[in-house]
Amino acid sequence: MAKSFGRPGNEIHVLRNVDLEVADGELLVLLGPSGCGKTTLLRSLVGLERPDAGRIHIGGSCVLDTARGVFVQPNRRDVGMVFQNYALWPHMRVRKNVAYPLQSRGNKAALKDGRVEEVLDIVQCGHLADRYPPELSGGQQQRVSLARALAPRPALLLLDEPLSNLDALLRVELRAQLRLLHRELGFTAVHVTHDQEEAIALGTRVAVMNAGRIEQVGDPIEVYRAPATEYVADFLGARNRLELRAEDGGVALAGQRLPGLARDDLRGSFALRLRDEHLLVRPTGDDTSSPASHATTATATAWLADGRIVELLPGIETSECVVEIGDLRLFARIPTGAMDLRPGQSVEVGFAIDKARCYSQDHGRLVPDWADRTDRTHQVAGVSS
Repeated sequence: MAKSFGRPGNEIHVLRNVDLEVADGELLVLLGPSGCGKTTLLRSLVGLERPDAGRIHIGGSCVLDTARGVFVQPNRRDVGMVFQNYALWPHMRVRKNVAYPLQSRGNKAALKDGRVEEVLDIVQCGHLADRYPPELSGGQQQRVSLARALAPRPALLLLDEPLSNLDALLRVELRAQLRLLHRELGFTAVHVTHDQEEAIALGTRVAVMNAGRIEQVGDPIEVYRAPATEYVADFLGARNRLELRAEDGGVALAGQRLPGLARDDLRGSFALRLRDEHLLVRPTGDDTSSPASHATTATATAWLADGRIVELLPGIETSECVVEIGDLRLFARIPTGAMDLRPGQSVEVGFAIDKARCYSQDHGRLVPDWADRTDRTHQVAGVSS
């Protein structure tokens, strides 16, 4: 499927060759930054956008086929929608808001059988049935919005960043409730978010989007632990980037020679990606001390010399340590108070080699088994070149 905006010759391509299948009972999460196309894809599924090319099938029915000129209007698609801003009618009581999609579809049997009360009880809002939306909190309004979308038992439920307008604690609470509802009701859903924690917590699968394309799709934990591309690694929190050059003469990492880091047959330019919590920090020359990090040192560890602490940003459990090595800036998350570190101090930065993900410089794809695994107990020290 493809979609662009603008005039011919000056188009902005929002969706590019998107090909996805959502299994019955699956909760697929579309994850990506603003402008990557995830909301446009969602709006195309519900019928609020008309793609330029492609096909969409929902519940066995074709609702879009550009080649045959098929386009089913949104009100005729078996889809429920939960919006970011709740989209409740303020002049209608909660009960009437939830009943509206049943009335608009002429589903008198469901109204008579108490479907409205049933879904309000499911989202724990039965006691709010006679209130107006402005009388509710944000979390209550979002639960009512979810009840309204679930009321007609749609073939597909679409959720457009439904938790983003809520405060942090309430967002976590509703995230857990939404996961429980999906497990109990087994509805099929596509959920849009830019929050990686939300995606991993909710999704049975996650599709990471980049510039209108699906960059990677798979099990949430697998995508998090083994990002297929450098873009996915960066978006999912591995923001520390170290350039690696492997030649016949050995390996250079961030301008320092590290013998024994990579396997002997590795050649070319690569990028290592690491999360903040996987970096180790210790004062220069203090190789006997316990590294200030959550990362395990049970396997081989690589160390880079000539670091300098730029800043320490304190936190309750962990603090952010900003370190510069030449022109390279690295971010480490270390236990608060674990070591006596201070801005301007000379330090070494290390990482457990198993935690680093390696990507080719030319196409940004993951390079598996890049490291030297002949001895998993040694330390690799950097030497400035």
